[in-house]
Amino acid sequence: MRTTTVDDELPDWSTLDNREWPTLIIGNGLSINLWSDFRYDSLFSKAMLSSEAADIFAELDTTNFETALECIHHARLVLEALRRRTNQVDTVYAEVRDALFEAVTDAHLKWSRFPVNSHKQIAETLDEYESVYTTNYDLCLYWSHLQNRARVDIVDYFWSQPDNRFDPADVTLRSPRLTPVYYLHGAVHLWQDDENDNGKWTNADGGNLLSLASNYTAKSSRRPLFVSEGTSRAKVRTIQRSPYLSFCLESLADDEQDAVIFGHSLSAQDQHIVDAINAGPKRKVAVSIYPSGNPQKVIEEKVRIQQALDRHRVSFYDSTTHPLGDPGLNIP
Repeated sequence: MRTTTVDDELPDWSTLDNREWPTLIIGNGLSINLWSDFRYDSLFSKAMLSSEAADIFAELDTTNFETALECIHHARLVLEALRRRTNQVDTVYAEVRDALFEAVTDAHLKWSRFPVNSHKQIAETLDEYESVYTTNYDLCLYWSHLQNRARVDIVDYFWSQPDNRFDPADVTLRSPRLTPVYYLHGAVHLWQDDENDNGKWTNADGGNLLSLASNYTAKSSRRPLFVSEGTSRAKVRTIQRSPYLSFCLESLADDEQDAVIFGHSLSAQDQHIVDAINAGPKRKVAVSIYPSGNPQKVIEEKVRIQQALDRHRVSFYDSTTHPLGDPGLNIP
């Protein structure tokens, strides 16, 4: 069996940028590069949790919502196997899930703080690709697209009028120049209703979209379209209940183009994303890794990702040298 030595070198993105990379897949690394409050520890500090829910995070020694949700999910499976009631676990699960949504909106960068040049750099970078997929919940990509809609050809499939709904029968792009963005896990500005329709909230200047939590009440027929489950399997179940999210994941699985992955850990909680990338034919995949200064950690990350994407020709690059990882995008 042939073995390959893995080193800790992270080439500059410019060494790969001379090739064609039609597909871009974005994870939370972009959001964190823009606004450090998008880190899980920051979101956790803003979350309004009961003492019972907070104790779960403490016992797990984590501030990661997905880790906590995964643990609670497993607790439910144990209770079901023992024929025990799951009411309390279900209540805590819903509390942690909802706290994540509220923490994201509360910690979110304000529209007025987002520099125009940063909007421009992000939008123009997205516009260079044929397709963009993201697992981010926040408004950063949407705002950048909105701010630069006169100069870029970016769309999101929510064009059915009168209220910006997603229509599964109307997903043909009007022009080959258009760059579609697929929100694989939903986003703050997207909704699902009791009729299983999906749509997006809009605002002329984008700013008021952060007050959307008030739109969702016990009497409302609309709920946030926001995948925050702790395990990949649970995420897939939520995705399958949404026409839009199902369309997005299927589109990623059908994508056969060489791909750039930026700021995405491809962790076990997102195994469905890995599976979708692996569903297509063998191709080139370039994956960003943040230069942590720890050579062993970089090597371990490379090995893990190579194993996850072993059917593809995987290369790596320094995330800080990609336009979306530009340290100059960080907003103090």
